[in-house]
Amino acid sequence: MRFACLKNVIPEMIQASTFWQLSHRPKNRLLHHFRYNSLLALLGFFGSLQGAPSQHPPHPIESTTLPYDADLFKRDTPVFSLHTSLLYWRVQEGSLDYALKMGTTAPSGNSYAIGHFHKARFDGDPGFRVALSYFRAPHYWELWAQYTRFTTRGTDQVKAPQTAGKYLVGTFPQIFANPLSQAKSAIHLNYNVGDLSVDRFFNPNPHLRIRFIGSTSVAWINQDWNVDYLTIMNEATNLKHAWKFIGGGLRLGTTVDWFCGHDLYLTSGASCALFVGSYENTTKQTATNSLVPYAYSCYQDARAVFTIQGLLGLSWQKNFPANRVEVFGGYEVNSWFNLQEVYRSKANSAFLEKETAINTGLLALQGLTARITVDF
Repeated sequence: MRFACLKNVIPEMIQASTFWQLSHRPKNRLLHHFRYNSLLALLGFFGSLQGAPSQHPPHPIESTTLPYDADLFKRDTPVFSLHTSLLYWRVQEGSLDYALKMGTTAPSGNSYAIGHFHKARFDGDPGFRVALSYFRAPHYWELWAQYTRFTTRGTDQVKAPQTAGKYLVGTFPQIFANPLSQAKSAIHLNYNVGDLSVDRFFNPNPHLRIRFIGSTSVAWINQDWNVDYLTIMNEATNLKHAWKFIGGGLRLGTTVDWFCGHDLYLTSGASCALFVGSYENTTKQTATNSLVPYAYSCYQDARAVFTIQGLLGLSWQKNFPANRVEVFGGYEVNSWFNLQEVYRSKANSAFLEKETAINTGLLALQGLTARITVDF
């Protein structure tokens, strides 16, 4: 600042010097050049001071670019989302034994169970789940409508041992006195669950998303099981076991997405629900030697059914300028309590009591779940 005045002084000094040289030209040319060069050196010195850079460093320019992970979940953008899942599940269920194949020779007289039990088995089958959701930013509420559909079948059969003294016996009434030559099982499960949910979105840090979910849910689940016994004399008997549950209830749950890097996330979820609804269980047994069923019973009640669900896997999630995409793959299990029941009764005279044993079992559906989610 103190050299700013030189902007006006230096040109005036140059003009004065030139006028002085013309009016007072010395006779000694050597002395003239010395004075003139000294003046130019002095003017150059003051010029360098005037153009000297400031001693104060420039102020740094603040960057306005956000880190790539500042808003991984687009938490301030209201969106609709379509969720489509492909399921490949297998059912495990208790109390489905239907035959006993002896591995050792039977003793003389009466005996208890000897050998290996054979039970109905389900195949692995595909299913699907579709959902539509709306995220209400910036209030962090989300609405969901979801439907899950899965149906599966399975067959099993066993033949009698070829060794004398070893037999194939049923775990249900065989009706005929002749030994069995084979036993067959065929089973079918139909599974439908719908949910209408609301969740609260929490973002404790930029890498973590937590949802707390509350739902009203409906369920329609039914199962049909057929067992056939065939004797060495081609006498046949068939048993049909069927149950059905239709009910509604409340579900509570949570999901978590944790960013691991490179657009990969650890995704998990868990929920539990209590349903109340109508339950019906029917057992019917027929044989080739009678037009009248040997057994035909029906049980009905209103009952509470409890279920738990768990989910764990990896997801790839990517933000694009116009939308956001998620691709998930993982393992899921759904367990249902107080559904599977099998009724077994002892034969007696038509007018006497019929003692009935009720076998219960856990119904579990588990396997792979793959999902793709697109925001729009």
